[in-house]
Amino acid sequence: MNERGKSLYSSALVRLPEPRFVVFYNGLRKAEDDMTLKLSDSFERKEGEPALELKVRLLNINQGSNPELMKRCRTLREYSEFVARVRKCVKEEASLVDAVERAVTECIREGILEEFLRSQRSEVVAMSILEYDREEELKKLRDAEYENGKTDGRAEGKAEALLLILEFRWKVLGWLKARIFQETDAPCLESWMKEAMRAGTLEDFLEKTGLSEN
Repeated sequence: MNERGKSLYSSALVRLPEPRFVVFYNGLRKAEDDMTLKLSDSFERKEGEPALELKVRLLNINQGSNPELMKRCRTLREYSEFVARVRKCVKEEASLVDAVERAVTECIREGILEEFLRSQRSEVVAMSILEYDREEELKKLRDAEYENGKTDGRAEGKAEALLLILEFRWKVLGWLKARIFQETDAPCLESWMKEAMRAGTLEDFLEKTGLSEN
């Protein structure tokens, strides 16, 4: 039985609420304020009406876009301001960590997402480091690593990002740092980053990734 008391196996038509799919976009590529994305646009060949279709409404929430939407929704407006502040600070600070910390501090001081940033500060900083313009972040890390005589910038960059996330959440012991920088498989390191964000404790992270002192 479903929540309305109707059998899922009944021959009678079960009415469903109409689904609506929305994506809030804040990437660096230019995008219209409001546009529709279609699954069928990615089909290799289309003959007539597609048998399967999905339409997603994309709303650009970068600063300066969708002014009417921003007026109506304070949370979206403040989130847009926070993202813009992070990008501004990244251009002005040598360290990505310092830039994100500064952006969070400034936003709290100015009442931008204040309550959320105060209560979830470490998580926001870690997630911003992980998600902010990955290509630019890895490029900066690779450049610094090549200057120090390292050759595998891609893996080293991901290892550095992973370590930043872990150190924001827990105390990281020497053996774990060494193990992280020994890893040369970039996709593996990226999967560890995702686990670092999901894990509730360091022990949970170690168990999910199979990392151990031995």
